[in-house]
Amino acid sequence: MVTVVAVFAIAIPLFMIFEDKLIYFPTKGGVGPSPGEEVWLTASDGVKIHGWYLPHPQARATILHLHGNAGNLEDRRDLVRNLRDLRVNVMAIDYRGYGKSEGSPDEKGLNKDSRAAYDWLLTKTTADKIVVHGESVGGGPACELAATAPCGGLIVQSAFTCARDMAPRVLPWFPKWLVRTKFDNREKVARITVPKLFIHSRKDEIIPFDMAESLFAAAVEPKECEWFSTAGHNDLTISQPKKYYSRLEKFLERFGK
Repeated sequence: MVTVVAVFAIAIPLFMIFEDKLIYFPTKGGVGPSPGEEVWLTASDGVKIHGWYLPHPQARATILHLHGNAGNLEDRRDLVRNLRDLRVNVMAIDYRGYGKSEGSPDEKGLNKDSRAAYDWLLTKTTADKIVVHGESVGGGPACELAATAPCGGLIVQSAFTCARDMAPRVLPWFPKWLVRTKFDNREKVARITVPKLFIHSRKDEIIPFDMAESLFAAAVEPKECEWFSTAGHNDLTISQPKKYYSRLEKFLERFGK
């Protein structure tokens, strides 16, 4: 019993110290030339953030894509090109610590990075034409941005209800109330009044489908959902590209044909 207590006494503080390293898995460097324009942003705390901007000559809206917790922009090269083909401008950033961006990732930092991208887009378009697209962990800064700044729409893809709800699934023995990272998406979607599209797979092996159902139930109208039956967490656009992009196309029709 003493040994167990000692292990917990050591493990819990270590988890709290290294919490961010258990959430974010960035790949530094390895980002090739932008398929559009190279963009450099400065977050409100002075951290330099790298991004790609892909303009479309007949854009009906602009998607701000906030990616998941692993890799970097290079892994999203095909995605941003395909999004642009939906007749939208696309802005995609690497959070701090990812790709060419400076710093180290944490919740506050990701929120600052997404806000810097949003502010930059306001020099190109109007807030009502910006659609925030958060994938997985990116759902956190996406929901925060949509809850605190005007926008035209929100797409929440493969996201969790809140970071603390994920803790028991990753480390069942760790008290979730000790997790400092919040990303409380469920609380935020309940007060985001712009049109929202929730996308998730029933076969998601990382973020359980019941979290998507909980998010959708908590969200206020207007809201839509698309549940996939066979794709995993990371391969929605690979295993069912036609259905995926067609669903986004339908959501974007509100900004013009």
